[in-house]
Amino acid sequence: MDLFSALLILGLVCLALLPFAVPGLLEVLLSLAVSALLVAGALYIGWLPDELWLSLLSLAVLAVVTALVLWKPLRRLQHTGERLQEDKGISDFVGTQLVLAGHTSKTQASELLFSGVHWQVKLDPDSCDAELVAGEQVVISSAQVGLLLVKKING
Repeated sequence: MDLFSALLILGLVCLALLPFAVPGLLEVLLSLAVSALLVAGALYIGWLPDELWLSLLSLAVLAVVTALVLWKPLRRLQHTGERLQEDKGISDFVGTQLVLAGHTSKTQASELLFSGVHWQVKLDPDSCDAELVAGEQVVISSAQVGLLLVKKING
């Protein structure tokens, strides 16, 4: 097997493993995949000579550079605040307006009877408000079984 084929297979295997990677390993696999494919492309085009030591050095340098470039954007995608995993059945609730039955904040939940179910209600972490009091009009911004995130209706 030649060097081009080995790097191409390495890049494709790393890409195939991405859906199964845990955070932390995801960045490493993605960096290695992108670097291996770039070095394989450079070998194919003829920009790099077909030498093992030069290809491995290029792979290592590109992997580090790629990891540094991708680190922050990938972390930002993984930590976008408290977003709930929404089930299709209750994601239809998003956008529904309600009247709060009790005091709630970003850390303190209240309870509300909605659609025949007792829900825990918390203030959405993206909301500008610190707390909401009973009787305020709110809109559901995110929903998960048993928990609704709400925001105050401006107006």
